[in-house]
Amino acid sequence: MSDLVDIAIPANARAAAESLGLKVSHSVTSGTRVRRIPREDAEIAVEYLRDWGISGRIQEAAPPNESASERDLNPPA
Repeated sequence: MSDLVDIAIPANARAAAESLGLKVSHSVTSGTRVRRIPREDAEIAVEYLRDWGISGRIQEAAPPNESASERDLNPPA
């Protein structure tokens, strides 16, 4: 199985990310993200977004039974 990650992006970058064919989700608690995509695809997408002047960062994807807000509250030791 491939390494799945999330991409955190600013809310105003949604249209740019969707133009790359990415499915963007938005939540009040976790912000705007592209969820659970392969790491290689995420690295390429972040480079394209940077070329367009949009910042984005790759984060480890939360397990399906853990929300992103729980992950942020409990960082790895």
